[in-house]
Amino acid sequence: MIRIANVNDIQSIVNVNLASTAKEEKQGFVAPELDNYSPFEELKKSWAEKNRLKDCSEVIVAEKNSKIVGFIVFKMEREYCYIDNIDVTRDEQRKGIGRALVAHVEKIAKVNGYSLMKTDTTENAEGIPWKSYGFWTKMGYKDTGERLTTKWDYKTIPFVKSLK
Repeated sequence: MIRIANVNDIQSIVNVNLASTAKEEKQGFVAPELDNYSPFEELKKSWAEKNRLKDCSEVIVAEKNSKIVGFIVFKMEREYCYIDNIDVTRDEQRKGIGRALVAHVEKIAKVNGYSLMKTDTTENAEGIPWKSYGFWTKMGYKDTGERLTTKWDYKTIPFVKSLK
């Protein structure tokens, strides 16, 4: 079941984030200080109301047997809808949960008049993309070809998808 998240889901969202990827796996792909879906207190400070974070991002969760097994964070920008983060527990990956979460957000975007989706992933210093690269291409997102440098050892790979 896909539903709107609420403040009572924070600990479950943190648990999903921690259970989605081994810490060692993230090395070279993510800045540890930017992984703000892990520390409970950090996420709690970011929460504004209902399913909204203080930066106006929205959070949707996926449940299986009444347990949260995935979440997605997105934001309606002026001209597009941006998916900031998606996580599914390792034991529930490759079972359609991520696909369902993205489809749900794309439907929300369409209903709200958006025709463009954006997201990104990362590429490590050796030029190897993060494991989500294949997921995004399977979901119909196109690699823009850009590699945006960061202050860390990885680059950001922007993706776009037309909803027309």
